[in-house]
Amino acid sequence: MTAIKETLKDLIKTEVSGSEPCVKSVKFTVPAEVVESETNSMLKEFSKFAQVPGFRAGKTPLSLIRNRFLPRIEAETVKNFFTASFEKISSDEKFDVVSYSFPQAQPEKLEAGKDYSFTIVFNVSPEIRLGAYKGVKISVPEVKVEESRIDEEIKNLREMYGDFGKSEGPAVKGDMVKISYKSDFEIPEGAESRLKLLLETPETWAWLSDPEVIPGINKVLDGAVTGKDYELTAQFPDDFREKQVAGKKVKYTIKTMEIQRRVPVGSDEDLVKKVNAKDMKELRERIRSSLEFQEKQKSEGEAKKHILEKVIAEAGEFPLPPSVLSEAENKEFRQIATREVKKESDVEKFKIEKDKHLAEAKKSAADRMRRYFVLRKIAQAEKISIEKGEMDSHISGISRYYGVKEKEFRNQLDSSGGMEDLQMDMLMAKVTDFLIKNADTSKPA
Repeated sequence: MTAIKETLKDLIKTEVSGSEPCVKSVKFTVPAEVVESETNSMLKEFSKFAQVPGFRAGKTPLSLIRNRFLPRIEAETVKNFFTASFEKISSDEKFDVVSYSFPQAQPEKLEAGKDYSFTIVFNVSPEIRLGAYKGVKISVPEVKVEESRIDEEIKNLREMYGDFGKSEGPAVKGDMVKISYKSDFEIPEGAESRLKLLLETPETWAWLSDPEVIPGINKVLDGAVTGKDYELTAQFPDDFREKQVAGKKVKYTIKTMEIQRRVPVGSDEDLVKKVNAKDMKELRERIRSSLEFQEKQKSEGEAKKHILEKVIAEAGEFPLPPSVLSEAENKEFRQIATREVKKESDVEKFKIEKDKHLAEAKKSAADRMRRYFVLRKIAQAEKISIEKGEMDSHISGISRYYGVKEKEFRNQLDSSGGMEDLQMDMLMAKVTDFLIKNADTSKPA
């Protein structure tokens, strides 16, 4: 019977240490004889292609190849040791590696007749005792749309598609007010037309709705009547688009000339024409379908939230890999910073509230990682994974939605580390759908 030849990973010895949860420090040792044989094998590989003056490729003496290319030969040999070590750990069922790091010190150099050793610190998946995750009892509210909601939507459509008509006032929110105004701000010579229009105009329309053309004008015009003058001191924000008035107070004198108010569509016949419906019956059914879809989405969202809460609670408390958690906290903190700091004046406030934001980031990251590792454990148990085709299709769909080229979007994901986050989100979504599909949604008898 022929003996099976041992591979490099089988010849490497390991010594595992570390008492910290989810952290394993593994010392890998390559025996001296293996170091020698692997170095010689790499030397022979180099000799096949190395270009040395005076010799044809593959004909250069090995001693000359060794002298000339030894640093590169050793570097490639060490790289093979690292690769084999990862293979060895990956094939060990006791290790579910989620990240790793090398010690700060440089690896030792190869020395003839000596073992070669190096240490890698692995963050491994926590040990999780899954509770029952199939047949979890959840309540899914019945999707029902009351006629009163449809009536309300039709009322909104009548308002939305109504035409503006002259009103005697006083002006209210949603009205259009024809005005003229002047300001006390001296218009710079050669100013652009946008700035001129902002500071003075003989006639324009102000819509009493967000966003405002001039800060505070809606409040002044709320309740205004035709033919009267009004005073406004506008405080322009520091980041206002017209830099000449950004951060400044500007006084205005405003004269109201006319008020127009939207008149709702009166007849059913006019309404169905404006919304391109066959008749009111079809319009009501269209609205019902839209509202039912919204309610179904809301119901499914609540069901997913409840089942995740139950499944994660069943798993109990467990430690999280420190480096993975730290990275998640940093990402959460960056997202909070992006959310809170919209302009330069927000920076100081963010600094003052930094501790609060850090606490929020830590909690959010811990909750997300706990959810991920529980769902990851279920995915392993049920052999649920994200295939390449699913990933490609999802990326293609996102790039189309945002109107960017798929290649550019992929490059952005790769450079920002977003590809792993996207795959993580897809896996969690897929496992959550599996839990919902296998949940007990029956009603009590």
